[in-house]
Amino acid sequence: MTMESGSRVLSTTKYPSTPYWPWSPSIGRDECVHRDPDRFVGVAVVATEKLDGGNTLLHAGKVYARSVSAPSAGKWMAMVKKYHAWKVNEPDVYLYGEDIYGVHSIVYDPVPEHETFHAFALLNGEGVFEAFSDVEAYAKRRQIPVVPVLFRGCFRSVAEIRAFMKRAHGEPSVLGGEREGVVMRLAREFPAAEFQENVCKSVRVGHVQTEEHWTRKWKPCRIARPTG
Repeated sequence: MTMESGSRVLSTTKYPSTPYWPWSPSIGRDECVHRDPDRFVGVAVVATEKLDGGNTLLHAGKVYARSVSAPSAGKWMAMVKKYHAWKVNEPDVYLYGEDIYGVHSIVYDPVPEHETFHAFALLNGEGVFEAFSDVEAYAKRRQIPVVPVLFRGCFRSVAEIRAFMKRAHGEPSVLGGEREGVVMRLAREFPAAEFQENVCKSVRVGHVQTEEHWTRKWKPCRIARPTG
């Protein structure tokens, strides 16, 4: 699938599959495992909470699900369409995030309607994933929530990362309820072609993949009602 980006055509718009951290409590069948955990030692990294939602792309004012063959018409995209999709209107910006409006396997505490989508990555028209600080800056300018940050800095060893991951898995979600997992990435920018070298995920025991009938049975998350 390709999307126009000015005079160029960008073909890397589907969010790449994220490798598992080698010591993830759960690893999906036939899924890729990161081969070089030392990659995340001694360099600036960002660890964010992996939310239990739908991988969602905002581009040129439209919303795309994990499949980017066409804009999504799913009712579970109602809140991100209402509050955020129209803000991402540049032809060379691809903003990815987790949409929790449709409940998957974790029921979070009630959230305001405009906080059901949380951005986590930004791909530019040159096929480069922007530094995480640039993702945050872009989202802040447009008042778009960002996934919770659990760690920002450098680890001195793989053992230190393993200890951090173990602690993080033992804590509840920042949004309330169980924590789905952790995503770690290099803080700097990197080409999309190097994605699987620079990002990994660790997920809880009992991590549930969305099954094909989810779209027929989906339910909205709990919405926090305005006060005052």
